[in-house]
Amino acid sequence: MKTSSIASDNVQNQNDSSNAIELILNYEKNRYVNKGYGLISAILICFSWFFIIPQTAKYWWPKEIEKEGKFYSIACYATHEFWFIVCNFTMWIIYKLENPFFERYKIHDKEWPWKRNLNEWRKTIKETILLIFVNQVIFLPLVLLPNYLKNESISRVDYETLPGPYEVIIQTLFFMIVEDTSFYWIHRFFHMDFIYPYIHKIHHKYVNTVSISSEYAHPIEYIFGNLFPTSLGALILGKRVHLFTYLMWIVLRIAETTDGHCGYEFSWSPFRLMPMSGGSDYHNYHHLAFKGNYGSFFTYWDRICNTVHHRYLQFIEKKREIYKKIELEEAKNKKLEMEKKSQ
Repeated sequence: MKTSSIASDNVQNQNDSSNAIELILNYEKNRYVNKGYGLISAILICFSWFFIIPQTAKYWWPKEIEKEGKFYSIACYATHEFWFIVCNFTMWIIYKLENPFFERYKIHDKEWPWKRNLNEWRKTIKETILLIFVNQVIFLPLVLLPNYLKNESISRVDYETLPGPYEVIIQTLFFMIVEDTSFYWIHRFFHMDFIYPYIHKIHHKYVNTVSISSEYAHPIEYIFGNLFPTSLGALILGKRVHLFTYLMWIVLRIAETTDGHCGYEFSWSPFRLMPMSGGSDYHNYHHLAFKGNYGSFFTYWDRICNTVHHRYLQFIEKKREIYKKIELEEAKNKKLEMEKKSQ
């Protein structure tokens, strides 16, 4: 009896494993299929980023840098601030346009907070901008201040060793894995009951996220949950990384977290090309459910640790069914219009 029970448990475990693998494969397949022609655009964006941009550096990168620590600090800070503004300004235009081309990628049917309750939104956006200002104008410079004062750069900055495409690709992949791993565990720690109400709850004020909420966080979370995971890969590699590669990574990371919080799942988004990637849908469900879906770039830690929210896949499947019905209805209406014109 005991032997048969063990055998039965083994069979059940194998069935559970095969079902889990099947779910993951179906999820990945649907993720790529749903991109449609946007998949081509995403591939072209990636190709341009990794193979064309690095080739331009030799035309504008300074050939002589006397104070490398100061150059490093100012370059990192300026890149962060400039691209945070650019990404959020771009999303602000998209929100304001309410163009059907963009709105079809909206991940939920809720009204944007400024349309639902304008007075409440004005209070929220003031709080958001104030906290982001504190983080970016006080705490981000404080993190970079030691490099500035000591005049020491973590990365190499010279013109002679500017990286080629393959170095940028390999090191960026390393940054992504390191960032996702450290972010997952720190993020999960901030969700523990004894600390969540005091730190991470601030970020969860946004139940349905918008782009500017990406860096709306308690200063402790901003330093240890945002800046530290982003910088860790470069800290590990040290001088093996060129500052140019690190600046490209900062741009990519800001664009990715903006994309993950924007409330749209754009088909041309290049950040979701890698297998086991997350997305705006994935992270927004974390804000809706408060638990699970802790990952950043990827979902593999959530899957290994079984922290993908148990209702997320059901949620995605329901959305797919709704989209299918809409597509069928649109096709039916187009067919009727064509028949009317032909008559």
